[in-house]
This record gives sequence, C-alpha cells and structure tokens, in this order.
Amino acid sequence: MVIELKKTLKHIILLTTCLLGIVGCDEMDCSLNNIVECKIAFYNAKREPVALTDTLTITAAGTDSILYNRGVRTSSVGIPLSYFKEKDTLMLSIYGEDYMILERLIIKKRSFQHVESIDCPLKVFHYLQGVESTHQVIDSVKIASHEVNYDNGENIQIYLHSGD
Repeated sequence: MVIELKKTLKHIILLTTCLLGIVGCDEMDCSLNNIVECKIAFYNAKREPVALTDTLTITAAGTDSILYNRGVRTSSVGIPLSYFKEKDTLMLSIYGEDYMILERLIIKKRSFQHVESIDCPLKVFHYLQGVESTHQVIDSVKIASHEVNYDNGENIQIYLHSGD
C-alpha cells in the first residue's frame, strides 16, 4: 500500500509540474511585431519607384529629433509618428555637395491606443487623414494606406518632379 501511495504521489507531482509548466508558458512574444512606423516611399514622375540619388535626412519640425539620418539611395523609409498630436510636420533635407533643398511634409492623423496583451506594452496606432507638402522637389503626395500599425506596407507615396 505504501508503494502504491508513493507511485500515486509521484504521478500527482509529475502532473502538477507539467500543468504549471504549460500554464506558465505564454505564446505572446511582445518583442516581435512591435514597431509602428509610417512608411514613406518615393516615386518618379512616371509613377515608378525610385531611389533618391541625393542624401536624405528627416527631422521633426520644431524639435531636434532626427528621424532618419543621411540616407543615400533611399527608396523608402519608416518614420515614427507622434502619439498625441493631430498633425506631424516633417522636414525633409535633400542635399548634395553644393546644395540643400528643404521640403516640408505635413501629416494629419488620428491616433489611438492599441493593447495586444496585458503582458505587452501599450502601442499607439494611427489613421492618416491627409498629407500636404511644399513643392520644392515634390510634385504630389498620396496616401496609399491610411492605417499605420504593425503592417509594413506603404502609407505615403511621394511623387517627385520630373528631372529630380
């Protein structure tokens, strides 16, 4: 009888350990898919994807925040947006050896909080409502996808003047 009690006790301990192991494991990996960026892509006048031949730096207007620094041969870039502002103003500096062109991009948006899991940090998603630019080298700007979230698709398409 003592032997049977020991076997039963071993089975209970083994079963309890297995159950605790299963309950303790979480399939949610908060470190993956956690970057929310607005993807901006560049196109030529023929509506074909293009890489900028000049150097590109993007800053948030009115701050010293550099969002993208000294990109060369840039065809697209992911930019974080502010959490609570209704619009973000980005300054695109496009420059070469002896010139610099400043282009202003104004992104109007609505932001909302997104909770993936109670174990993961809160994220902020955005819904693009409009986009404007100065027209130094930009011919036109189009919203390709209004939703800025974990999806890596293009959100904004910038069409450059011909010859740029």
